[in-house]
Amino acid sequence: MLGQLHRPLTGVFTLLLTGVLWAGCSSARQTEAQEPTKPATRKELAAPLAKYEATLNPSDYDDDIEIVKKEQAAEKAPPPLELLQDSTVIKEEISQGFRIQIFSSSSIDDANLARTNAAAQFPTDSIYIVYDPPVYKVRVGDFVTRYEADQRMPDFVDKGYRDAWIVPDRIVRRRHVLVPPGNPAPGGEK
Repeated sequence: MLGQLHRPLTGVFTLLLTGVLWAGCSSARQTEAQEPTKPATRKELAAPLAKYEATLNPSDYDDDIEIVKKEQAAEKAPPPLELLQDSTVIKEEISQGFRIQIFSSSSIDDANLARTNAAAQFPTDSIYIVYDPPVYKVRVGDFVTRYEADQRMPDFVDKGYRDAWIVPDRIVRRRHVLVPPGNPAPGGEK
């Protein structure tokens, strides 16, 4: 009885073994096809590069350069400012006026320190460092008249700037300008 049972099992076992071997061989072929090829030698790489260099014509790319330059210029140029309603803008003009000089030194570091201290004490005033060789001068304010500067002088003396004095200088005058709707802002015009 055992012999009769053994024959069908041998057939099933043989069929199963054949299927496993066939599947194993087919996956081995795929692995061989997927293996990377060995790297090309330097001599093999030099030939295509030489062909490329021989066929390269740099003037073919001149149009591309012009396109890139135009795009970069367009990115740098700010668009004109369009105002939708009445707005006020600040217009700056350079004119002759007065400032209060509070410090002078031949060291730029000392002048920067004095400017920082003055900015903390006078946050609403414009503070400038003027270089008049060999001296750096710290000056405060944009006064149109000497009278305006005289009116502010006690504030500086009270804060410890006993050597402060009024000097003529080119100042920045800031004016508020009303701009009607639809017009570009001053300074944005060409």
